[in-house]
Amino acid sequence: MIFKSFLVEKKLSLLDNYPFILFYGENIGLKDEIKFEIKKKYSTFEQINFNQDEINKNERLLDEQIYNSSLFNENKLIFINEVSDKIEKKISEYLDNKEEKNKLFLFGQILDKKSKLRSLFEKNKKTAIIPCYQDNYRTLLEYLKKKLEGFSGINQDIANLLIENSGLDRKVLCNEIDKIKSLFLDKNINQKKVSELINDAYSVDFDKLRDSCFEGDKNKLNQYLGNVVIQNEDAYFYLGSLNQRIQKLSQIQNQIDLDKNIESAIESVKPKIFWKDKPVFLKQIRKWNSKKLNNAKNILAETEIKMKTRLNSYNSTLIKNLLIRLYQIASSTS
Repeated sequence: MIFKSFLVEKKLSLLDNYPFILFYGENIGLKDEIKFEIKKKYSTFEQINFNQDEINKNERLLDEQIYNSSLFNENKLIFINEVSDKIEKKISEYLDNKEEKNKLFLFGQILDKKSKLRSLFEKNKKTAIIPCYQDNYRTLLEYLKKKLEGFSGINQDIANLLIENSGLDRKVLCNEIDKIKSLFLDKNINQKKVSELINDAYSVDFDKLRDSCFEGDKNKLNQYLGNVVIQNEDAYFYLGSLNQRIQKLSQIQNQIDLDKNIESAIESVKPKIFWKDKPVFLKQIRKWNSKKLNNAKNILAETEIKMKTRLNSYNSTLIKNLLIRLYQIASSTS
C-alpha cells in the first residue's frame, strides 16, 4: 500500500496494520522526524537498529531478531537503515512468515521505478511504502505553522525569512525553530530579534564559493576555498544552500526539456529568478544535465548522513569535500 508522507505525518496510526514498512526518498529531515515519532508511538517495544551493510555481512543478525522471542518485551521494533535492492530477497522471505508481532521499518534513499524493493512494497498486502520527496515552500510553511503553534507574532515576512534561509531543507528549518523556541520562552515572537538570530546561510563569501563550484571554475574554487572560513556549526546551512541550488538547476533542466531553449527555461521557472542572478544560472546550467544533477543529489544525501554519524568537528571537512566533488561533476564531460 502506498501512502502520502503528509498523511502519515498527520496520522501515524495509518501504518498500524502493516508489519513491514518502507520509507524512501531524498528528504532525510522528514524521515528522521517520522522515525522519532515511530519510536515514541512504540515505546513499549524493544527497539533494534541495523544498517543494511551489517545484515549483508551477517544475515543471522536479522534472522535472530525476527524469529527469536525477546527476553524483555513481547514485541520488537526493528529499523534497517540505508536499504537498497540488495535486501529485497531477504525481505521477501520474511513476508511469508506468519509471525507478525514485530514491526520492521526500512529507510532508504532514492529508489527508482525499476527498484525491486520498491516494487515488492508497493504490491504486497502486508507492506506499506511511503515516498519522502524533497520539501517545497508549501510543505515547509505547513511544517513551520505546526511547530510554532501557540506562538504569537508569526507573520508572512518571518515565515519567508525562515524558509528561504533554510534553503528548503527541513532539518535546517527545524534547527532555526528550536532556536526560536529557546529565545522566545513567552511564545511572543519579535521579528527584529528573529532577523538577528537567524544564521545568514547565504553570505556573500559562501555564495561565491558555491557558484564557482557549480560553474566548474577550478581557479576560483581554489581561491575561495583558501579564503572562506567554513564553520562547523553552520554546516547544515551550507548544505541547504547547495541543495537549493541543485533543486533550482533541476527545475531549469526540466523546463529545458519542455522549451528546448535555455534562456526561455530560465525565464519560465517559478519562483522567478532575480534578474541579476540570471547570468549565473545560465553559466551553471550549461555545465549540468539531468544525470549530473541526480548524481549531485545522491552525493549531497551521503554527506548529510556522514554529518549525522560523525563528530561535529568533521563537518567543515565534509562540506569542503562535497564542494570539490560537485566541482568535479560540473567540470566532467559526461
